[in-house]
Amino acid sequence: MKWQLWQSALRRFIVTGVVGLTVLCGLWYFGTGLQAEEALPAPAAPVQPPAKDVEIKPLEGTPQELLKFLEDLNAQQGPADPQAMMEFQRKRAKVFIEVADKILLQDKLPAETLDGAFQFKFRGLLVLLQMGDTQARELLPKLAEQLMAKAEEILKGTPTEDAAQRAVQWAMMAPRLGGPDLLARVIALPKRLEELGFRQLATQLRGGLLMLRLRMGQAEDRAELAKDVTAFLEDAWTRFSQAEKITHEDVAMVVPVLQYLEFARLDVNLSDYYGRFGGLFAKNADEQIAELGQQLQGISRRLGLVGKKMELAGKTVDGKDFDWSQYRGKIVLVDFFATWCGPCRAEMPNVKENYERFHSKGFDVVAISIDENRADLERYLQENKLPWVVIHNQDPKAQGPANPATYYGITAVPTVMLVDKDGTVLTFDARGPQLGKKLEELLGPPEPPAKDEKQGTTEKQ
Repeated sequence: MKWQLWQSALRRFIVTGVVGLTVLCGLWYFGTGLQAEEALPAPAAPVQPPAKDVEIKPLEGTPQELLKFLEDLNAQQGPADPQAMMEFQRKRAKVFIEVADKILLQDKLPAETLDGAFQFKFRGLLVLLQMGDTQARELLPKLAEQLMAKAEEILKGTPTEDAAQRAVQWAMMAPRLGGPDLLARVIALPKRLEELGFRQLATQLRGGLLMLRLRMGQAEDRAELAKDVTAFLEDAWTRFSQAEKITHEDVAMVVPVLQYLEFARLDVNLSDYYGRFGGLFAKNADEQIAELGQQLQGISRRLGLVGKKMELAGKTVDGKDFDWSQYRGKIVLVDFFATWCGPCRAEMPNVKENYERFHSKGFDVVAISIDENRADLERYLQENKLPWVVIHNQDPKAQGPANPATYYGITAVPTVMLVDKDGTVLTFDARGPQLGKKLEELLGPPEPPAKDEKQGTTEKQ
């Protein structure tokens, strides 16, 4: 699978499910820079003429009238003057919060109305936070409690599936804004969803909860968390393997959990689960799910590589068949990189330095570019002369080790693997200072730099 296809496919699967919706809404708060307009759907109201001043007076009225007022206010462009515009945005954000709170104080409102109020309040808080308003951050726990309370209120009744889904989204947002103390209340909701007959939604919520716990539960019992993760994945595996059809929502429920586990360091056989789900998805009639399944199988292969022989093939940038057997007897750094990758570029001088220090002692590098644009790669290689082989796959039909990025499930760059003289993968931890340390352990101290005879010696003053 092409790099961009993997990324776009995964985003599509995640955003399809309720898990993805809550993750999308929560990303900005956790420091990724997501803007308010990206976190919340833009109201469909037409753009109104610019306001003449920055005076905004909150409206009194029914919840529906208040929502209409907020939609109209959101559609206003504001003054043309930059300073006045900043003041307009600040005041508008505060009105969003004030009027939304008026709506949220009402009892027995439809979930759709509550959802609109939450969205406007969240939007207002985000704008104020971006402006450096410290008081806005103090309002986040209150919003979290409102989200949780309304979710519980909706689910105590007999909601429609749409209302239940909205309630689940609010409940998933609550711990992100208010902290892990709210997790216990969210954990109680899947059982209630099953009682209401929303089994799929209950399972999706369990998956979302696991992601929250993996991210927020540093103080949580790791063994208990690993047990719950295993139970969730086993349940999903059983249901998927017996289902007539696996949907995008199913994929969105499982794949993010697997991704989080790559960094959680729990006692879970992640390679096994990637392989099992990948094999199941790869047989799917849906082309997108099938291709994603192949990528999951590759990730499984990569995660289990340490201690195993690595297979490698493909075409070099000069069109030759790559011969992996020629590297036996050498310590090799296999470096998956891209020219558009900042960390890859930043690491390249370190790789070059260690190549120069240890090449004569038996160290070599094989670089594998995941660039889609061959011209970008050729331009980079023209500007940066690399003394080692670079593999670049341009054949969309290439399979197995001849398509290394897919075969090893490379989903992030740089990804490096240090390979022993017999082709066995030693470690993935071979970047920065670690690379030099590992090479010295394996090959001994580097050779001293060759003396430049032209420079001669420096006279004492």
